Amino acid sequence: MTNTHNLQRNVWIGILCSQGIILGVVEQMFPALIAVLPGAKIGLTNVITLMALFTLPFSDCILLTFLRLILTSLITGGAATFIYSFAGAFLSLFMMKLASKMSPRVFSILGVSMIGGITHNFGQILVAYWISGAKSVLLYLPFLALSGLLAGLLVGLGGKVLLSHLNDSEFIKDHQISFER
Repeated sequence: MTNTHNLQRNVWIGILCSQGIILGVVEQMFPALIAVLPGAKIGLTNVITLMALFTLPFSDCILLTFLRLILTSLITGGAATFIYSFAGAFLSLFMMKLASKMSPRVFSILGVSMIGGITHNFGQILVAYWISGAKSVLLYLPFLALSGLLAGLLVGLGGKVLLSHLNDSEFIKDHQISFER
């Protein structure tokens, strides 16, 4: 790997990380979108995760996700919710990676994103169950799965638009990355 390529990759990681932090902070400023489902959010930062999945090696996606979570928690003072975010983000990241490796006919970018939305919520519910020990928390899962599916669709649409524009950039042309999913 050349120094120029390494620098470009690091700059791209920095750009995505800063965008993810900004989106995370902005989303925390708004109350839950669905009053019936406390805590339900669109998950705007997942657009960044989606872009990273389709533009970076997976090891860089892991680094980016970790940095984004740590820095967003430090900025917002969300240390208490860090473990929920961590579980949701990493379960989602790994499941989206698995889905993205399948044929585009099986999972388009929208499908990959919807899997991410569902598994993010699933990871958070598992942590809530682990911490509280209350099985009743699991009753919330079907509702969060539906909200994750819908949020994943919205995030996937945004990601698809962004990646199609990114496909025309010099960075992408230089690294011969394709977003034809």
